Amino acid sequence: MNFTLRTMTQQDLRAVAEIEAGVFTDWYRIYRREPEPLSERTIEALRYAISLDPDANLVAVADDGAMVGFILARTWGRVGWFGTFGVPTQLQGLGIGTALVNHTVDYLEQKADVIGLETMPESGANIGLYTKLGFVATYPTHIIELPLIREAERFKSARVEDALVWEALGSSGRRRALCEIREIGDSILSGLDYSGEVEAIHSHGFGRTLLSRGEGDRLNGFAILRSTSIRAENTTGRAYIHALAVRPGADGPSVLDDLLQQVWASCVSLGLARVAAGLSGRYQSALPLFLERGFRVMRAGIRMVRLPVSEEVFQASDAIHLSRWAG
Repeated sequence: MNFTLRTMTQQDLRAVAEIEAGVFTDWYRIYRREPEPLSERTIEALRYAISLDPDANLVAVADDGAMVGFILARTWGRVGWFGTFGVPTQLQGLGIGTALVNHTVDYLEQKADVIGLETMPESGANIGLYTKLGFVATYPTHIIELPLIREAERFKSARVEDALVWEALGSSGRRRALCEIREIGDSILSGLDYSGEVEAIHSHGFGRTLLSRGEGDRLNGFAILRSTSIRAENTTGRAYIHALAVRPGADGPSVLDDLLQQVWASCVSLGLARVAAGLSGRYQSALPLFLERGFRVMRAGIRMVRLPVSEEVFQASDAIHLSRWAG
């Protein structure tokens, strides 16, 4: 098949949503035995997804104009990653996926020192593809979830009006907080910067960023909470902690408690029933902290990173840091 790659546009988003839902419906039916089709991503969710780095998101188009594949990608400062990407099941094996990944990696190499992805353990073909393209497995991602109602007693003192919300700050307060968020990210992984994610989730109305300040009004931690579903007809009642980080050297458990109380109150005020997050196995001392606070491990993903890369990403860390390398 002849096809060309180009940057994704707003006019492509409907077709991207259709392809993505079709591809992952097949996967869910095979591996998770889900009988119902997967709901499509909303157009606004895709606008949010591509807003972090518009030039990094691509589509593959056949000679007749039909879309035959897509790939989403993000950059967080000097950290770049891609996912989700999809090619219709009947067109897989024709080199479309490889071309999309290669082009994206070439692009990210110009901007990032770390290039990562996350895939499912069942995706043997994808793991093989990524390995051939120079990626190696690092740590698993623990997908963890907090049932909000079950933990109501633990968080009952939390009030949504007490939350310290980035969106509610004045312009100077926002700028200061973004600088501090950059500092925290860079102290956890060199070049990691979540400030663009904070601005994007706010501007697209997908959630809020919660802050924890300590002595001297220093920012000790933050949580980017996505409270709007990315899919149409979603009835899971689930929010998602897109990223959470505690400043190294701060009182980690206390800062985490403060952030989780704000998360709990924010979610309950919206009528949500649970909140999920992704925790890299690199942060080995963090998982017990989340389990002690009522989280459960639901499943796992495989994180991969492209070589060469700093040894830092392979070294265990005692930082408290949630995020996923996945769209």
